[in-house]
Amino acid sequence: MIVPKHIRDRMNPEDRAQYEADEVAAGKRYVTRNERHEQRIFSNWLNIQLAERKLWPVNPRSDKASTIRRGHPDYTIFLPGPRVLLMEMKVEGGILSQFQLDAIAILAELGYTVHLPQNAADAIAIVQKFL
Repeated sequence: MIVPKHIRDRMNPEDRAQYEADEVAAGKRYVTRNERHEQRIFSNWLNIQLAERKLWPVNPRSDKASTIRRGHPDYTIFLPGPRVLLMEMKVEGGILSQFQLDAIAILAELGYTVHLPQNAADAIAIVQKFL
């Protein structure tokens, strides 16, 4: 439930703080759900490309603890050439963790670019530029 600002301003401080904390938590859950949805769409598209032998995608499971190094981009995509495309999907409102920022910096030092698409359509467009 969204409480209008003029009512929120009249709430006692403890209730207002709890409401605002709940509001922030709900926003984070929305971003996480939205990001997973976009990743599913992109992963399905990648699997079609894999079936056509156009690329080899690697994407760790998001529902279990990963054995891939913490902060590693969501997608490592091996393309013909040989080339490697790295992607970290961050939908609007998503924030890179410190582990992700560190990984992106190290990969940049090694000569790799990590692309940051905001949705599946952006991610597909990036891959299509390299195919």
